[in-house]
Amino acid sequence: MSGDIAVILILILRLVVPFSLFRWPLAGIFLCIAADASDVMILQATGYGFLDGGYYHHFDKIADIYYLFFAWLVARKWDDPLARGTATFWFWWRMAGVAAFELTGWRPIFLIAPSIFENFYIARLVITKFKPSFRFRPSTLIVILLLVGIPKIVQEYIMHFAYIDQTWTFIREHFFWWLYE
Repeated sequence: MSGDIAVILILILRLVVPFSLFRWPLAGIFLCIAADASDVMILQATGYGFLDGGYYHHFDKIADIYYLFFAWLVARKWDDPLARGTATFWFWWRMAGVAAFELTGWRPIFLIAPSIFENFYIARLVITKFKPSFRFRPSTLIVILLLVGIPKIVQEYIMHFAYIDQTWTFIREHFFWWLYE
């Protein structure tokens, strides 16, 4: 498969999969994450096609915000006002961070505006799946934000600052080597 065809198929996948969030909010976010994680590995195998020359990173950030926007639309319907407000804050904070990165190219912005929204969204859905009556209080919100935020900040540091463009190579070589043999 050529790089251009792979890019078109990935583009279609990244545009369509987020609609699954409306029907299956939890499974849908995992499908979105899988699509996000797999695209770079596919393109490393096929070539980046018309996204070559550094355009892939911009495409990926826009596609990420696109699926996170769908997740935010789902979160806006949550009946817990503290969870809904927290999700809204973290979504728009990330959106501002991505916009700042696109304007400046300064990667450490992702440490200032990490994608905590995504992990918070997952945590809230998992918690309410097992305890539907759960409501956030300020104290539980702080604990949850620490539990989901710290790993996300570490991930952002690794991916966008410490090991720029090496993270997926590590994952490919250690977990998906069989795709590249």
